[in-house]
Amino acid sequence: MLKIAICDDSRIDVDILESALDKFCQYPIQYDVYYSAEELLEYHESCKDSYQLYIFDIAMPNINGFELAKKIREIDLKALFVFLTSYTQYAINAFEFVTFDYISKPITPEKLEKVLLKVIHYLDMVRKEFVFYFRKKEFCIWCEDIIYIKKKGRQAMIYTDSETYKTNMTTEEIWKQLDKNVFAQIHMSHIINMKYIKEIGKDEVVLNNGVHLILARQHKQSIKDKHMEFMKRLV
Repeated sequence: MLKIAICDDSRIDVDILESALDKFCQYPIQYDVYYSAEELLEYHESCKDSYQLYIFDIAMPNINGFELAKKIREIDLKALFVFLTSYTQYAINAFEFVTFDYISKPITPEKLEKVLLKVIHYLDMVRKEFVFYFRKKEFCIWCEDIIYIKKKGRQAMIYTDSETYKTNMTTEEIWKQLDKNVFAQIHMSHIINMKYIKEIGKDEVVLNNGVHLILARQHKQSIKDKHMEFMKRLV
């Protein structure tokens, strides 16, 4: 089930979105509507449950869509953001916020369905299990929850948004379970999930949780190429 949060102060636009979503009965979706950023943030403070997809209007009073996305990103690294905008220059700026896509107004069912299909395809692409052992205990997590993996001697540290795990797997054993279309090697010690890349610098990769990881020279061009291909598959 794809859980969606809609946040828009325009009741006209909300009615259009709801009408379109209600017709997409062929897709496993569930949505809630919020008419202000404050209302949505209040929900997050009172409920641990979260959404997979957020559809925001950029131009909202008090807290605009960009500011709202930044606040939610602080508590949910996996969230996908889609911005609604009447201005193409905002759409370009939206990608600076580690977002997923945008929908230009006027909103149409066709535009919305195209984005939903991209989201569903993306989630299917990363929804795989990663199984590992540590001290005779078996662990199983979703590959999409892995932000990056750091090798340190015989051990590998697996970093997720909520927890850090340890395993004694080799790099070869790790790669057997990872999709090379989603994960990439940036250093002999680091494997990252390209979903979480915020910026690729001269000698480092910045993740959207603020972590800076060393980028080895021999991996610099390959990570740029792989990340570009990764983003193209979402279009």
